[in-house]
Amino acid sequence: MALVWRLFLLWLLVVSFPVHAVSAQTPDSRQAELRALADTLSGWIIERTGYSETELPDIQFKSQAGLEELCFPGFSHDLLPSIRGAYDARSVVVYLNTDFDSDSLLDISYLLHELVHHFQVQNVPSSNRASKAVMEARALRMQTEWLEQKGLTDAMEQLGVDEKTLRILEASPR
Repeated sequence: MALVWRLFLLWLLVVSFPVHAVSAQTPDSRQAELRALADTLSGWIIERTGYSETELPDIQFKSQAGLEELCFPGFSHDLLPSIRGAYDARSVVVYLNTDFDSDSLLDISYLLHELVHHFQVQNVPSSNRASKAVMEARALRMQTEWLEQKGLTDAMEQLGVDEKTLRILEASPR
C-alpha cells in the first residue's frame, strides 16, 4: 500500500508541473492574443478613418471597481453603469474589464472603441480635437458599425445607446 501512495504522489508531482508551467504562460499568451487583436482592429480603424498608423497602446486589465475609480474618481459608484473599458491618454493604456472575453464580439468591440479613442488622441492635435462628447459619439458609431459588419443586428441596443443619444453627443459644443 505504501508503494501505491508513493506512486500516486509521484504521479501528482509529474502531472502538476506541466499544468503549472502552462498556467504560468497564460498571461503572456493572453497579451500576445490581445496585441494581435488590437493590431487587426487598428487596421480596420485606419482603413475607415484615414488616421495614421501609430504605436499601439499597452492593454491592461482592471476590475470593475478599478475602472469606476479611473473613469469617475470621487463619484458614488452605486449609480454607475458597468464599464467595459477605458483609454488613458496620459499613460497611453487601454484598460479592459478583467472579465474580458476574446471570443465575445461585444467585448472585442469595447477594445475597438478604446482604440478609436487612442487614434483620435494620437492623430489630432489637442487644439483641433472635437469635444469629448463628440469623440465618444464617433467611437460609439465605429463600434456599432463594426458589430453590424460582424452580423450583430441590434448593436446599439447591445451597447445601450440609441440614435437620439448619439446625435445629442455629436451636437455637443467644444
